[in-house]
Parts: sequence; C-alpha cells; structure tokens
Amino acid sequence: MEYRKVFLLSVVVFLSACAGKNVEQPVTVEFEPVESEYPITIPFEAGVGVEREIKLSDIADSVQYVPLETNDKCLIDFINSGKVVKTGKYWFVSSNTRLYQYTTDGKFVRNIGSRGGGPGQFNYFQQIDVNEDTGLIFMLTTSGKINVYEMETGKFLYDIKIPDKETAQFAMLNDTLVATFMLNSSGQQKERIYISSQKENILNTFYRSDLFEVKSGTRWLMMSGIDRYMFRYKDLICYKEFYNDTLFVVTEKELQPRYIFDLGKYSIPIDCRMEACDGDWKTYNTIAAPYIRNQVIETDSLLFIPYNYWAGEKQRERHMVLYDKKAKECFSVPGGYIKNDFPGALPLRPATSLDRNTLVSVWEVGDIMKEAEKNPAVLEHPQLKKLTEDDNPVLMVVYMK
Repeated sequence: MEYRKVFLLSVVVFLSACAGKNVEQPVTVEFEPVESEYPITIPFEAGVGVEREIKLSDIADSVQYVPLETNDKCLIDFINSGKVVKTGKYWFVSSNTRLYQYTTDGKFVRNIGSRGGGPGQFNYFQQIDVNEDTGLIFMLTTSGKINVYEMETGKFLYDIKIPDKETAQFAMLNDTLVATFMLNSSGQQKERIYISSQKENILNTFYRSDLFEVKSGTRWLMMSGIDRYMFRYKDLICYKEFYNDTLFVVTEKELQPRYIFDLGKYSIPIDCRMEACDGDWKTYNTIAAPYIRNQVIETDSLLFIPYNYWAGEKQRERHMVLYDKKAKECFSVPGGYIKNDFPGALPLRPATSLDRNTLVSVWEVGDIMKEAEKNPAVLEHPQLKKLTEDDNPVLMVVYMK
C-alpha cells in the first residue's frame, strides 16, 4: 500500500480591520491511503484457450525495416534477438562473441571489444546495457566482470568486478550500481540477485526458495539468445524467471512484484524441471511436455507473452498470448504471430522492446525469402527489395499506438 503524506498547510489570511492586525489560520489537509495498482494478476491460463485474430494496424502506427550493412568487418552469424539495444543514435546487436555497433539506419560503425585475455577483452559475453546520458556501454563477460566502453569511440575504459562468475544476466541501476542474476543450474543456488557496487561490495542479496537436489552434482544449463531475465520498461528494471510466475521490479532495497501470471495447469513442478531430471532426457521430454515456458514484453497498452512448451512434440511450436492492460483481458494469437497488414507484410513476433512503445524482431534473410515465396509483396518494400541471400539480418521495428 502506498501512503501520501499528511501535512500542515498554513493559509495566511490578511484581514483589513481598524486595528490593522493579521490573522493566521492553520488548516490541516489529510490524504487517505491509496491502494497500489500492483501487483496485477494476469489470467494467462484462461488466455491460452481464447483465440482472437488481430491485425498489426489494430495496435501499431507504423513499421520500419532496418537491413544491417554487410561487409568483411561485420559478417553476422546470428543475433541474440532478445538482447538488441537501441539508443538515439545507434543499434547494438550481438552474438556471444561479437558486439556490433550500427547507426539507426543500419550503417556499420565498429565492433566493441575483442576476444582475448587483455584489458577490455573477453572470451564470451552474456549481455550489454547502455547509459545514453553518460555515453557508456556495459558488457557482462563470462570472466566475473563487466567491461565498460565509451559509446562514441568504442574505447575500453575500465571494468567492474561482480560477485559471481556464473551470472546469467544483469542491469545497471546506475553507472556504479549493478544488479546481477544467477540461474539455479545446480538446484542449490540460493542467491538469485546480487546488488553490488563498482568495488564489488555486495549491498543486498535476494534469495530464492525453490531449491532441489541434483544427485549427480552436475550443473545443468538451458539458455538461448531470446531469453530475457533482466530487462527494462520505461525507467524500471524488471526481472522474471521462466520457472516462476512473478515479474518483479528490481531496486537496490527490494524486489517489487509487478505482475503475477496465473499459469494454472501450465506451471511446471520442480521435479519436472530439466535440471531436476539430471540428464534423463527421455523422462524429461515426457513429464515436462504439458507445461509452458513464457516471456514477457511490456508496452504501455499491451503485454506480449510469447511462449512454448518445455518439452515434447509441441516444444518447437511458437505461441503468443496478449494481455490488454486497459480491458484487463488475455487472449491467444493464432499461429503465434500477429498478421502484418502494413507494407512489407512480415508477421510480428517481438523479440524485445526498445522503449515503452517500440518493439523489435530480428529476421534472417533466409526467413524473409521464405515469407516472400508465400507473399511476393514482401520484397516489394523499398527497404527489403535489394536483399540478397548472403546479407546480414534485418531488424523489424514496430511503433505502437
């Protein structure tokens, strides 16, 4: 519950009287406690069973396609689509070993950092964050530190030590305060988020309770380039694990529940998790098949909730539920994509949000060509008509209403 302050307002009333005296009359104004809007429960289970077809023009104002320049310095093998970042001047797209910087119209600028063991180098990295105001790029590496680079030059500046080398994702609360998230790959990882300073001082720790035993002692890990554990919406840093039903806002002092997803029968029990099956893939593919793994992408009007089944025959199928924030309704989109009735016609399944009202998805050129076989109008779009099979991916940018 949020409380507004009760304060004393002094109103000075000057009365003109023969005696010439001023009279001060204090007035006390009280505000009643105001219920917080959050957390909001999302009827996800019900939404899976309710299909509703919508067109992209129903929810969006426009679509832009940004083909990423292809040359010898930027031959992109794949992009971690859930980790695309945009500033006012630049795009940042990455694999696990290369970070590419592009202008907003898709012109290649530079690679940030390089592989190796020297200052500013890395073997692999997990994710980046940026501060456009201070012109800094933050790169979470797999060597227990965050490399910091200058945005306008790509120059390495310094690194920030973090508490746990097995950090999966992160976000900067400010330029010196870090929130780092650890997966529970062993079943016994009690710490889920550390809040730490630039000097590696741990200021706060948020713990998890869903622990379990892996008899072999093996650390199992399931991650992909579309995974989003820590991400931003407006000025909020958000966090959600696939195994849990709650999306939190991360602050230095607490995790604030924002959305609770009613998964119902689709919520996976602990003993059906991949890690708990301890390498028994046959059993896992059977017992985990009925359950759903979902992500959340928030805009001002809608929650986009792409999902798939954890295992089994439906694992590779793509599905998506939308939650209308105004109507407070959940519904499923047929085929897992939103039909695009704008020029270009590529259907929408967002990978991430760039700000409160902008979505992005990443299209490999081969997939665009397959769509063009079904609908030749795809390659009639000015930004797509010159594509060749060897070109880098295309960013599809959707501006919401």
